[in-house]
Amino acid sequence: MTLTTDQYLEKIGSFGRYQISLLIFLNGLMFFWFGWPVMIVAFITAEPAWKCVSNSSVCPLNGTMRPRHDNYSFRCDIPRDQWEFVDDFTSVVTEFDLVCERGLYGTIGSSMIFVGFFLGGVAVGPFSDKFGRKITMYISGAIVSIFSLVAAFPHAFWLFAFFRCLIGFGIGGYSIASYVLLTELVGIRHRSTAGCSIWYSFNLSNMALAGLAYLVRDWRKLSLIMGAPAIPFLLGWFFSPESVRWFLVKGKTKQAENILHKVAKFNKKPIPHEKLQDCEKQRLGDLRDLFKSKSIAHKTLVSWFCWFVNGMVYYGVSFSSPTVGGNMYLNFFITSTIALVAYPALAWGCNRFGRKKTICCGLFFSAFGAFGSVLLTLFDDGKNTGILVGKIIFSLCIAKFFIVFAFDGFYVYSAELFPTVIRNIGMGTSTSAARVGSFLSPYVVFSQRVHPLLPFGIMGINALIAALLCMTLPETRNQPTLETFTTSDQQGDTMKEMMVKESDDGHTDDSRL
Repeated sequence: MTLTTDQYLEKIGSFGRYQISLLIFLNGLMFFWFGWPVMIVAFITAEPAWKCVSNSSVCPLNGTMRPRHDNYSFRCDIPRDQWEFVDDFTSVVTEFDLVCERGLYGTIGSSMIFVGFFLGGVAVGPFSDKFGRKITMYISGAIVSIFSLVAAFPHAFWLFAFFRCLIGFGIGGYSIASYVLLTELVGIRHRSTAGCSIWYSFNLSNMALAGLAYLVRDWRKLSLIMGAPAIPFLLGWFFSPESVRWFLVKGKTKQAENILHKVAKFNKKPIPHEKLQDCEKQRLGDLRDLFKSKSIAHKTLVSWFCWFVNGMVYYGVSFSSPTVGGNMYLNFFITSTIALVAYPALAWGCNRFGRKKTICCGLFFSAFGAFGSVLLTLFDDGKNTGILVGKIIFSLCIAKFFIVFAFDGFYVYSAELFPTVIRNIGMGTSTSAARVGSFLSPYVVFSQRVHPLLPFGIMGINALIAALLCMTLPETRNQPTLETFTTSDQQGDTMKEMMVKESDDGHTDDSRL
């Protein structure tokens, strides 16, 4: 008798000490290779208020002019030496004077990392499927580490934007490879728990970012402080594992068994007497295989759109924190804390109600939060504190809390929708769709200068459409991981019988976690 990978993991520890240790390490990588490099743009491309210089003969305005102020664009009609930035902080906007006809450049600087994300997801996905998750993860991490430091030194805006694009390219490769590596070493019953838990450090890093940005107001110093700690994590190469499932689809059963034996030893579980089932060696997938059948094509297209919307709304809400009103550091901290609270609720929902229902719920309520913000904006005169608090609750709390359900829940969902032979390219292209949405998010936020209702109106409508489309996808909770295009029904039945036996013997069922 032979055992599938999922059956083998059930015997040696579906989510034991080994997987937990790997999860903790990957959270550390996520902190420095994802959270800080991405979200730092919320501060280093922010635009401070401006005021007239003292004794100006052509600028009669008093006080400070912030983006939503009626006289905010007055400075574009007077000489540059007649007004100045309020000395709250520095950013690339103040460094390169990105105002008036150059005002969109700051938004371009924010979006360039997502251009890199997109290119990285498309290019690195097939590389990971061909050469492995581990090498992909560390090459990408090296790119992120090096250019996070280099991006603190450019003295031309185009060079800054180019470095940010390279950082995004590295993150696009690292984020998917690391996520797939973790979920491919975890059993069925704990995939959602592990998949959701890898994002804790992302929001912990954002909470720390808010505090550091408040203390360090110079954008170059802030970039250096956040780039330097990423370098030592490259040493993780020497003890990180390769994916068992990747070894199997490459026909390297012996290497897969060696890793599983290490897992069993670390988890203090006996090594099963049964052999690991060989996976028929197949050609690893390419883009054409995402449309191999109507069923896979449907999963691919809906997944792409939902990821697109998730990326746009998630980052759109985060980047709106300086413009909603109030203190931008406090707003950013609130959105990060809310997202952190959402993860245990997301894991519970995925286990209790299934992936599809939880994600659809997240999209629907995220749309509700966005529409609530739009409604309050209609009555906002800039003076009512109650309306400001309401906007923060709807936009930065409700919308952010529930978009976490959809965005991070889709990481688990997509990893289960696609078989191993096309999982990395399936998730790579899906996350690339998210990066298109993420790329557009700064421009969605910028659209408030056209009309204040546009940003959250755009996000709310798209979230609602995505929720309706997501309802057409199949449920994947407690289903065996698809290894090839032709995973047999017998494998699924055997796995379900084994899980029922585990539950009857007194083991914890995933729905009780």
